Amino acid sequence: MIIQNRYIAASFFALTIACTASPALAQFGALLGGGGAAKQTAGDPDAFLKSAQSAEKLMRNSVTLLARGLSSKEKAAELEANRNAANAITNPEEKKAKLLEVSKQEQAAANEALNNSKMADDIKKMDSAKKEQVSGAAFNFMLALLQDKDLVGQASGLISSLSSNPMNISKVGGIKDVAASLQNQITDASQVAGKMPQLFSAVGVTAPASKDEKPKTTAAVAGD
Repeated sequence: MIIQNRYIAASFFALTIACTASPALAQFGALLGGGGAAKQTAGDPDAFLKSAQSAEKLMRNSVTLLARGLSSKEKAAELEANRNAANAITNPEEKKAKLLEVSKQEQAAANEALNNSKMADDIKKMDSAKKEQVSGAAFNFMLALLQDKDLVGQASGLISSLSSNPMNISKVGGIKDVAASLQNQITDASQVAGKMPQLFSAVGVTAPASKDEKPKTTAAVAGD
């Protein structure tokens, strides 16, 4: 039931994009489609896990940069300081937990900034370097979502294939966990779906046409 609810949330996100998209984002809504991720032919589980790790990292980095770029100077400095403090922790488990907490703070800050009625006006006041960073993060955010949806579709095929082979059954749990994590990213993104067309218009960038496009070069994010 939990997984089903997540798929419903993802479907709602896709529908929101399709209904609110500007011409720059119309193709993105079409790419996501109106339903959940379609089951795809099973592939290489190791390649799947590597691609999933890359897509999740791209999403996390994009959210971090959007939060910093769209927030006030004070808020951006606070977020960066929190991430630096988390990275300074030496205990691996404690560090992981703290970085997760920081990521949630960044998600909340990005959501707040994207829902600010003055967002477009604030972007107009940005210098070219900062605006480029925000536009790159926005592009990569959408690219990561396309990759997430494709990977969730791959996961269903992989799980079916691996479950039928006793030699690979031990890998099924890991694939399911990764698929759930990817679906969570899609669900989280639905919180800001209605504001993304406005952001793309403000920074003057078009959405990626497919999951295979090259990510934009952006600032490095420590600890990710």
